[in-house]
Amino acid sequence: MPDDLAVDGVDETLNRFLAFGSAGWPEEFAQLKGEHLAGEDGLDTITVAAGGRAWTIWPSPREVVVEDGGRDDSRVSIEGPPARVLRWLWGRAGHDAVRLTGDPAWADYLRRMLAAVTR
Repeated sequence: MPDDLAVDGVDETLNRFLAFGSAGWPEEFAQLKGEHLAGEDGLDTITVAAGGRAWTIWPSPREVVVEDGGRDDSRVSIEGPPARVLRWLWGRAGHDAVRLTGDPAWADYLRRMLAAVTR
């Protein structure tokens, strides 16, 4: 998969599926399998980076906000080549396909949130 297409896929997965899905189906999102790690205040972040782009994910049990740009103080940072990051987000690659920096439980949390909004 070309890098530019994979980066678009990462952006779509985070913005259209995760952020939109969490707000569009709040009841299902609130009942996340394994429960939410983030508090109601939405101050914890997750960073995803691929192909020269980065996104900051602000989760809470009510919704997820996704912003362009990364942060240095995220609970976890997920980075890698665009196609690998895209496959990882969709649960089609293991943690060894990307570089995780920080708490791996928060990486699993991101994938559980994605699973809840992409069923």
